[in-house]
Amino acid sequence: MTDDEVQTATATYLKDEGAKPFAFKSGHRIDVGKAIDMHLQAKKLLADKATTLGLRRTMVKTADIMGFPVEG
Repeated sequence: MTDDEVQTATATYLKDEGAKPFAFKSGHRIDVGKAIDMHLQAKKLLADKATTLGLRRTMVKTADIMGFPVEG
């Protein structure tokens, strides 16, 4: 997992919350939506429409790094 890949996974999710799991070059995949559901603080802040874009991005990146791997 590279910084660029995390940035791309984050940007993809912020553009489309229903995006399919993100595939890293290593072959690992992450379901960003599920990762956010598993990260209570990210889930809470992303549900709040008043949360700034910068904080949204930080929360999605954090959830990406913590990850919710997808098999296959």
